[in-house]
Amino acid sequence: MTLQRAAIFLGISATIFGLSAATAQTPPAPARPTDAIYACADKTDDAERLACFDAAVAAFKTAETTGAVKTVDVAAIEKIERDSFGFSLPSLTEIFRREESGKEAMAAPVAEVELAIASISVNKVTGKALIRLENGQVWEQVDSEVVSRSKVRKAKVATIRKAAMGSFLMNLDGGTAIRVRRVN
Repeated sequence: MTLQRAAIFLGISATIFGLSAATAQTPPAPARPTDAIYACADKTDDAERLACFDAAVAAFKTAETTGAVKTVDVAAIEKIERDSFGFSLPSLTEIFRREESGKEAMAAPVAEVELAIASISVNKVTGKALIRLENGQVWEQVDSEVVSRSKVRKAKVATIRKAAMGSFLMNLDGGTAIRVRRVN
């Protein structure tokens, strides 16, 4: 009976040791969701490479289906940059960092947008304008430039551009620039 227990103990020990050795050899999780797919290209055996691609693509598809991974193309990135123009979102720029990658470099980051105006109101006390754009953005004037009410009523397009030290300038129908900040 003790011999049987010793054999079971050795079997369990070998299994545990085998699992720890297998765990120690497990490669670290990929830094990017596509790393596993790219790693398959290094396989020299055709069958092994195909099996690797099949497994990596299946894992990527599952991650995308469950929402763990989201793929975004350059057009979507540019739309996000335009929609978020004026907000200070350091983490957003890190996600959509534009890098030179061979011949297919992405376009330069958005530095200026031209958007249709939905409405403009001028505060009677402060004389500062509040500009609502058709895409939902709301900008408020932060400088003391006098905005002519007659020009404001006729304005159709706002051109907003980045200025010094993280500020923004807005021209209403190409007129005089006013310093603004995004509210919404």
